[in-house]
This record gives sequence, structure tokens and C-alpha cells, in this order.
Amino acid sequence: MFKKMLIAIACASLFAFAAEDPVASIQKKDAELQALIKKSNRSAKETERVKSLLNESFDFELLAKKSLSSSDWKAQDEASQKKFVEEFQRMVKNSSAKRLEVYRADSTVYEPAKLKKNGEEASVVAHLWNKGKESVLEYKMSQVNGNWKAWDLVIDDLSTARNYKEQFGQILKTKSFAELIEVISKKADEAEK
Repeated sequence: MFKKMLIAIACASLFAFAAEDPVASIQKKDAELQALIKKSNRSAKETERVKSLLNESFDFELLAKKSLSSSDWKAQDEASQKKFVEEFQRMVKNSSAKRLEVYRADSTVYEPAKLKKNGEEASVVAHLWNKGKESVLEYKMSQVNGNWKAWDLVIDDLSTARNYKEQFGQILKTKSFAELIEVISKKADEAEK
């Protein structure tokens, strides 16, 4: 009985440690992603696995929120926010699955995670080398249900969230929120082809 309890505690401790380490979380997903993108002709199943990895790695709800100004987000009802997140997630996954060259690397070195004071947010910097050229990726992360997920990806000082925020801000100057969702939905459809 005591032995079983120790094994259960050890397993729980290992699970808790894995959930607490943002670098390990990113490394595991990156390794699988690297294996998939090195193939020049991915099958439909492999492309779906890429999308699944992105889904497992990103907090699309938080990324969607950060892609809008606080006032634009708060001005929407819950149904509009939900629809925005769904279409935004579809767009990002579909377009990212096609534009993975930035992730291609001959080698990758991860810096230790920088945890925020609350322990719920972290930043992980990865240095990727491909054919002698370095790219720097910074994953801004938060814990979601005990798992680390990225809500922003900064590639060579260009923030994904900030880029979308600027684009969507420009669109919202001349279009309604519903029209913005239509634009995003069309982009998702185009990227899926």
C-alpha cells in the first residue's frame, strides 16, 4: 500500500513538474514540428497534425483578445467574442500550417524561461539556426488548465499579437466588428486551400 502511494506521489510530482516547465513544454512541441516541416511534401494527415500541434501550443483565446484593443474587445457581446475567437483560431492555424519555414532549423537553443512574479506567465526565448542564419523566437506564455500555452510569438522582434492588433485596428476604423469577423473568416478559408 505504502509503495503504491509513493509511486502515485512520484507520478503526480513528475506531472506537476512537467506542467511547471514552460521550456520543456515548448521543446517537446517544437521537436515534433521540426520533424514534420523537414518533409517537403506533407500528407493531409501530417498537415492536420501540424494544426493540432499549434492548437495544443497556443492559447488562441488570449491571442485573439490581445489582437484587439481592450475597448474593442469589451464593446462586443459574448457571442461576438466567441465567433471572433473561433474564426481567428481557424485563420491562424490554417495560415501557420502553410508558413512554417520560420520554424525550420538545423539546431535550436532555448534560454531558461523567465517567469513573471505570479508564476502564471513566462517568456521562453529560442535561438534557431538554419543554414547558418539565426532567428530568435520569443514565446510569451501563460498557464491554461495547468499547461503552458503561448499567446504571442515574437519572431526577430516582430510580435504576432501586435501585428494583428495593428491590422484589426485599421480595419475597425472603417468596418464593423461583424465585418472584421467576415474578413478573418475569408482569410481562414483562403489559407485552408
